[in-house]
Amino acid sequence: VKTYNFAPGPTPVPPEVTARMSQPILTHRSAEFSNLLHDVTDGLRYIFQTQNDVLTLTASGSGAMESGIVNLLSPGDRAVAIVGGKF
Repeated sequence: VKTYNFAPGPTPVPPEVTARMSQPILTHRSAEFSNLLHDVTDGLRYIFQTQNDVLTLTASGSGAMESGIVNLLSPGDRAVAIVGGKF
């Protein structure tokens, strides 16, 4: 059984991860990235059992929540913001 410690700080890194990190960065303008994003989107459609658009956000959970709010409300609309704490 392999044990992985995901805590911050020095942790053992599997050799396959180190090998992949030594490869050139995958640029978002490359055909390889475009193909990867297409495959991921198709996989998400399968997981969610939908033929509709599936969007991936390059943001935190807070960014995703904000994008939902700004797309549901119009300037001047009133809203209630309930704060349930912070982390």
